[in-house]
Amino acid sequence: MAAVKARATDVALEIGNRVFEVTGARSTATTEGLDRFWRNVRTHTLHDPVAYKRREVGRWVLEGELPEPTWYS
Repeated sequence: MAAVKARATDVALEIGNRVFEVTGARSTATTEGLDRFWRNVRTHTLHDPVAYKRREVGRWVLEGELPEPTWYS
């Protein structure tokens, strides 16, 4: 699940960035609703940091160490 969460975060942030590149400043207007997508993605990624997920996956792949349950598991 940690690997999926890390990948989903990367994809969501990349899509958000590209949408803003293509549509420009008007994409931040509430009429399009894209501002809500970006805000939701950022909120989820900041409140559940992906760095912890990547560390857990890395330790499991390299050392076979199962992650200890934490608030970010």
